[in-house]
Amino acid sequence: MKICFMCDLHLPFRQEALQYDVLKWAIEDVKKKQPDCIAFVGDVTCDGNEKVYEYFLKVMKDTEIPFLYISGNSDLRCRETKDSIYHNASVCKNEINGVTVFAVNDSNRNISDEQFYELNSADENSIVFMHHPIVSHSEETTAKLLAWRKKHHETMLFYGHLHCSDTSENTISLQAMDPDKSIGESPCITYYDSETKRLRKAYYFAPVPTDIYENFGISCYRPIEQINFAIENGLKHIELRPNCVDVDEIEALKKLIKCWRDSGGESLSIHLSDIGWANGNVTAGEKYDKLVELVRLLKADRITQHVPFVSVKEVRENPEILSAICDYLAEKLNSIEHNIVVGIENMHMTAKDKADETRRFGYIPEECLEFMKILATKCKHTVGINFDIGHARNNVPYSQKYQISTWLSMIGKYAVGYHIHQVNYEDGIFENHMPITDIYGHLISYASFFKCWSTGRIKKAPVIFEMRPEDAYEETLKTFSTYKSRKIFDIHSHTFYSNCGRDNPCELINTAIQNGLSMFGICDHNYGIGKRKKQYLAEIKDLATRYSDKIKIYCGIEIATLPEL
Repeated sequence: MKICFMCDLHLPFRQEALQYDVLKWAIEDVKKKQPDCIAFVGDVTCDGNEKVYEYFLKVMKDTEIPFLYISGNSDLRCRETKDSIYHNASVCKNEINGVTVFAVNDSNRNISDEQFYELNSADENSIVFMHHPIVSHSEETTAKLLAWRKKHHETMLFYGHLHCSDTSENTISLQAMDPDKSIGESPCITYYDSETKRLRKAYYFAPVPTDIYENFGISCYRPIEQINFAIENGLKHIELRPNCVDVDEIEALKKLIKCWRDSGGESLSIHLSDIGWANGNVTAGEKYDKLVELVRLLKADRITQHVPFVSVKEVRENPEILSAICDYLAEKLNSIEHNIVVGIENMHMTAKDKADETRRFGYIPEECLEFMKILATKCKHTVGINFDIGHARNNVPYSQKYQISTWLSMIGKYAVGYHIHQVNYEDGIFENHMPITDIYGHLISYASFFKCWSTGRIKKAPVIFEMRPEDAYEETLKTFSTYKSRKIFDIHSHTFYSNCGRDNPCELINTAIQNGLSMFGICDHNYGIGKRKKQYLAEIKDLATRYSDKIKIYCGIEIATLPEL
């Protein structure tokens, strides 16, 4: 019996978000491969949206493939819907093509006595799936599960929740489908054959795009040292922090910026200090005018401005506040004669904030877009969103509803720049602005950002590493350099010349280029090509020549042989 496992998709309220593209891809994959059963192992939604949950169930059931499912912890995040979603799950014990499959509904971290009663009938040929790993349950359930596992160690057990793959004897941790949270590798679904006990993954491939490297830059917390670092490492984009006005010799800074531009530097951004609202007036720090003057002096190409320091409550009670702040900003920025790009940056919850109207304005996409659009009507320069991915992730509870992909679906066409970094979580504390040591990290998986970039869902703009630790930029560049230097080669991509292929050769090659392949092979069946060999070879040769500056193309014709030969 062949079963396809899916888990941790975290569908948001917006169908434009990338998670829905992953769902569409997964549906197409199972329709092609026709497993005997699909098992969804929890976390359909990101926040317990019942309409989204029901939409997902309809889409899955429309495949007409037997479908088992349970909810996960994220499906129970809404107080109004958690009970109905919890009970909207498959029965525990199911027979699929002679194999007993147990769907253990443990989304509340407990397993009922009724389910344990069913589980006791599991044998070495059974399959069990639950959302949480054994030790993540309540203390009582964990103890019962450990005792059960000791007696049923030969039963195959699958779980989700951790968002990463792992195998320990007959216990399998499943990779997440969510491109925002898939740890260690691209999102995927997992096929299991109960006869051979083989696992096979099908990937929603989301690698680093080949054209993103030239957009990388750094934010210079230590201006002189880090501008020199940018020169040494050939970085075309840099951002100066508000502390750049504290440099002893502004002329020396000016000369260093010229040096950087002469070495190939293209885009200089200056991060302005915060503005706010107090006692009926706009407030700006003492450095603000100096920073605006520095934009003129250095002929900066762009500026970054945080959303204003004002509460949501104040803005909602007096809508003119945002207009007044934008008037102030526009007056300052319109005095800059040369053209610049203005990026409004999102902020995030802090330990001092409450998740109500007393918090700072600008923690959710709608608010950032509202401010950006008002400023755009008053400012002569291009105004857009400078999206800080780490801020969006480190933003509980709003990060549950507004995941990275949701942000990207809402601000993507307005994006004029990006801040990227990793967020670490330890001992209950989130740390922003940390180095990226894994493309698919534990708190931020960049799969969604890269996929949105390569598919044109978001605008391409400078991608600034914004990291505080001393060696963070070296570590991060090493991560991307190691990734870029991989040798990837595929010699078994069938096109529509094969009876089993559907893809256009040109589209395949473009996909390979987008996904970072340095060499790519196309191989079609001899019996499929038939009398079209000259046409086939001519087309591939033409494509190889056309794309020779981007990728090396190989071509082969597959001839069937008998095993004994």
